[in-house]
Amino acid sequence: MRHLGTNTIDTARLCLRRYRLDDAADMFRNYANDPRVTKFLSWQPYDDIEDVQKFIANQVANYPDDKYHWAIEYQGQMIGGISVIRMDEKNHSCELGYCIGHDFWGLGLTTEATMAVLQYLFCQVGYHRVFAKHDVDNPASGKVMQNCGMVYEGRLREHYRRHDGVFSDALIYGILRKDFCHSS
Repeated sequence: MRHLGTNTIDTARLCLRRYRLDDAADMFRNYANDPRVTKFLSWQPYDDIEDVQKFIANQVANYPDDKYHWAIEYQGQMIGGISVIRMDEKNHSCELGYCIGHDFWGLGLTTEATMAVLQYLFCQVGYHRVFAKHDVDNPASGKVMQNCGMVYEGRLREHYRRHDGVFSDALIYGILRKDFCHSS
């Protein structure tokens, strides 16, 4: 593998790029304070923009060559994020996670971002396998994975502890470089 870090990726409608300090207002408004977005996540909605500013400042200050954490920009505003949330260097494998604002659901933007990141991780960085998990009660996230060619691999019982304290099952999907490159 050849780690390259979070480089800008442009798609037909999106710019995937590093977080910037001036993203705080967009992040807060578009998704970070929305309970519909965080319903199935481990973190609660942010109550104030100052906490979002601290999160972004931490992201901006910590962008080493082996970190992959993109802001999703659409029509000039930051609407979500997509990241490698776990890496397994030995096995050339990583886990992908994403989050996008409710007003942007159903437009194919998450699929577009995920496809671009898969292309980058497989073809430029050299990962062998990429996987993602979603809360069993959030099938729309699984649909994104399926749309990107990921294959259902199993169910992890009571794997997630949501911010509301509920333990829920996770469904896991994965894709191999040879399968992605063959289908692209």
